[in-house]
Amino acid sequence: MLPSLASLTLPASNAISLDAALAIYEALRPIMPKAAPGARRMADRLSDILPQFDALILDGFGVINVGADPVDGIHEFLDLAASHNVTIMVLTNGATLETEMTAQKYANWNLPIRPHHVVSSRNAFIRDFLEPGGFGQVGILSKQASAPPLAGMLSLADYDVGDDDFWVQADHFAFLSAMDWQEDDQARLEAALQKRPRPVHIANPDVTSPQSTFYAPEPGYWAARLMQTCDVPVHWYGKPHQPAYNLAFDALRIVAGGDIPRHKVGMVGDSLHTDILGASAAGMQSILLTSYGLFREGGALQAIERTGICPDWIVDKL
Repeated sequence: MLPSLASLTLPASNAISLDAALAIYEALRPIMPKAAPGARRMADRLSDILPQFDALILDGFGVINVGADPVDGIHEFLDLAASHNVTIMVLTNGATLETEMTAQKYANWNLPIRPHHVVSSRNAFIRDFLEPGGFGQVGILSKQASAPPLAGMLSLADYDVGDDDFWVQADHFAFLSAMDWQEDDQARLEAALQKRPRPVHIANPDVTSPQSTFYAPEPGYWAARLMQTCDVPVHWYGKPHQPAYNLAFDALRIVAGGDIPRHKVGMVGDSLHTDILGASAAGMQSILLTSYGLFREGGALQAIERTGICPDWIVDKL
């Protein structure tokens, strides 16, 4: 276990605060990439600095939407970006849905974001974990995720509560989503791992996601919990880990019809530890958007001082 995590008292899943989320992220910091601090320039609106970029990669939660609702002004911003010929991509740690379904959600909001403009941590998991050779039986923990990435994988959603077959048959466990994940689910997972240790794969490293009135627990939170009680290998995908950013650049190259220099690409997100740290490590400009997600109630500058993760840009609104 990470020493920094061993001494940390984790909040209950229904009591996650911004301060608690930052503490968990900091405890997990040793497994994250390293990056130099950014220039910390300030801007009132993201639209004001559009001329700085040839492309922007947007986070989902906290930039495009908060909870089930799109952020005010996202339609106008995307129209303005198109008028400036700024290519828009989405890189989300949400792994619940296939990218086509995520893009359909955006289409339902009348946002001009097409499936080939969306990359998720689910894609990173599929590419980096599902390699030739086989890994034995994989149990998908997520109860509400769309169909498992490959036929033949076990899905917890297909088993009745109390059915031990899922926990016995799986040789690996993979966390795609924490939707509807509860304390009793976590207890069954930890009991299964204590009885027979097996690797756990975290497709979505987010500790929390901003909802309209609370901070929801995400797989990164539950992973921290099990790391305190179970001595098992834990593998991470998605932001801030670099394979997710490499996937985004591969997709951007196709969408843009050629390479865009990384210093002309901005990553827009609300999380210092996933969006900003990961983008800086990938050689992009990092842009912290503060009004809609993790820092919507303030605290961004204090968090920057606390963590030493400094973005290139700190922007208030779209």
